[in-house]
Order: sequence, then C-alpha cells, then structure tokens
Amino acid sequence: MKDELRQILAEERRNISDSLHRRFSAKIAERLVSLEAFRNADTILCYASKRYETATDRIFKYCFKCGKSIAAPVCIGKHMIFRIVRSKDDFEPGRFSVYEPKSSCAPAVITAETVCITPALCYDKNGFRIGYGGGYYDRFFSENECIRIGVCYEQFIRDFVHDENDESVDAIISQDSVRIIKSDRSPKGLRVTDIQ
Repeated sequence: MKDELRQILAEERRNISDSLHRRFSAKIAERLVSLEAFRNADTILCYASKRYETATDRIFKYCFKCGKSIAAPVCIGKHMIFRIVRSKDDFEPGRFSVYEPKSSCAPAVITAETVCITPALCYDKNGFRIGYGGGYYDRFFSENECIRIGVCYEQFIRDFVHDENDESVDAIISQDSVRIIKSDRSPKGLRVTDIQ
C-alpha cells in the first residue's frame, strides 16, 4: 500500500514545474527561518535536497551567512547521523545520489533545542509522514529528542494510514501555512501563534 502511494506521490511531485518548485521552496524557507524555534535552535539539522524535493539551499545559505550551526545527515548502515557543515565545500557525493558531509566534519550534538528539518513525500494532518521507505528518520527520532519540523508542498498534505512505529513531526511548513501539531510532546518555541 505505502509503496504504491510512494510511486504515485513521486510522480505527482515530478510533474510540478521547476519554477513552482523554486517558488514553493523559497516560501517554505522564508516561513521556517521566521519561527522562534528556528531562531533559538542550538543547531539546525537539514537534509541536502535533490531534484524534486523541497529545496534546502536557501536554508544552508542563511545559516552559513549568519553563522548559525547547521548539520547534514549521513546514513551509516540502518542509522543516520548528522555532521556539522560550515560551507558547501564540506559536502561530497554520498549514498542515494545525495550530497553528504565529509567524514572530517564534526558530529552534531543533539539536544531538545535542536531543530530537525524533515523531508517527506507527504504528511498527514497529525504530522505523520511517508518518506522513501528506509525508516531513517523514524529510527533517528526514536533515539533523539529534538524539535521536528516537516517541510512539503501544500498539495502533499493528505490523509493516509500510518504504521504503529511511525514517528510524527511537531510542525509542518508548506508554501501556504505553518501547522503546529498538538501533542503531548509539543516542544518549546513552537506555539499556535506561529501559525501563519
């Protein structure tokens, strides 16, 4: 079921024009950096986007420019770690055709004040996601306490049945809105007043 949905979602995303991808991604980045949780984060964890994903280049450039600590993921076996990057020169081609931090980059220290920018093919209204099927973010979230912020285009927020072991995010940012997910683990710095 999920595999079929992944294929459908990936095809829908590929059909969005490059100009819309750029416009939607720019608006998502603008909303993200205005959040109190983002501004107060000790470190930002952020994926290096590839084509058709919500682009993160503006997020990295913003952090590089203002000196904010930012780290990108590396998949090792079935687990994912994050390493601090200080410029685009800290990246190299990695697994899954994704750029990863070089092994010389220092590991990020994850705290409750760390913000993790989380990709997905889609989210539901409760913050559960359909990713690419590897389970990396679910395992990472089950092992680390941080503020989880999902990013995706508005048309990919829809209903689906999630699995028992799926981990939800604390907020979803699209080009149209910021949705704070109400839960018993709602972190500091994410408030209903952030909804735009």
